[in-house]
Amino acid sequence: MNKTTKYIIIISTLFIITLLSGCRPIEIGQPTEEVQSRIPPVNKSGELAADETWSGNIIVQEDVIVPKGISLTIDKGTRVLFSKGRKLMVNGSLYAEGLIERPIRLTSNEPEPKTGDWNGIILSESSLNTRIRYCIINFHTQIFCKSDSVQINDSVIAEASVAGIVCDASAPVMEDNMITKNLIGIRCEKSASPNISYNAITANLTNGIECRTSSFPKIGNNVISNNRKDGIACYSASSPEIESNNIIFNGGWAVYGGGKMKSNFIQGNKERGMESIDTGQNLSSDQFYGVESVESPLSSRVMEAGVRREKRW
Repeated sequence: MNKTTKYIIIISTLFIITLLSGCRPIEIGQPTEEVQSRIPPVNKSGELAADETWSGNIIVQEDVIVPKGISLTIDKGTRVLFSKGRKLMVNGSLYAEGLIERPIRLTSNEPEPKTGDWNGIILSESSLNTRIRYCIINFHTQIFCKSDSVQINDSVIAEASVAGIVCDASAPVMEDNMITKNLIGIRCEKSASPNISYNAITANLTNGIECRTSSFPKIGNNVISNNRKDGIACYSASSPEIESNNIIFNGGWAVYGGGKMKSNFIQGNKERGMESIDTGQNLSSDQFYGVESVESPLSSRVMEAGVRREKRW
């Protein structure tokens, strides 16, 4: 086989994977190392006494607390590096809004970063109007959200040791994100009811979305693919609304243990093969198990599912 033939095969394979996923690949820029290396780091720790704006290179040496009534703004292109075991606790407001060509990075300050290096972001019940957009957040334990007044958009959430995002008795909005390589992509618990839409939830180490303790999220227009276990797993009387998703190529069930399914495309889960499309309307099938209802299953993928780059990227 000559080099030209090999090249054609590689490009064709990548195109097929992208096509099957039902969404376009994430293309989020990063600050250049050359520019960032010229900016001396600023160390941060403790409770903020007044509103602050962070820019350039920030090192969180000890836990940082944003008290109620105080706001922390993180400028586009900023790198926030967390020392081992440190976290950002937000009782007030967090505005971390980058740009596609200048995202904000929140990550580990370890020389060889790994999952769970820093203890993530905690958004308490009193956190108001928090906005996270065009951010790259990785090597954390979790983003723990107890507030309804939170929006997470257009970001990459990766390599978390507990879950990319945990919704605890809360209803945040999560749209147009890549959520990948976490232990669990998104975990909902204690009657959480988030809106999870237009995301790519892929290649997580266990379940893509996990619903526990009577949670009832709205899960719509996502690509939920290639997670090692279930695409969506439901426990303890959880009842998500699952509509217009492409749930494909997960190692376990497409949907397990509950949920109301409508207009979803189900393919290749539970090692049934890439060509296996499930259009059954029973409450259990070869690719999903123990759901509450199945309505209008699809025989072809949902074209609108996944990250909406043409609008937001």
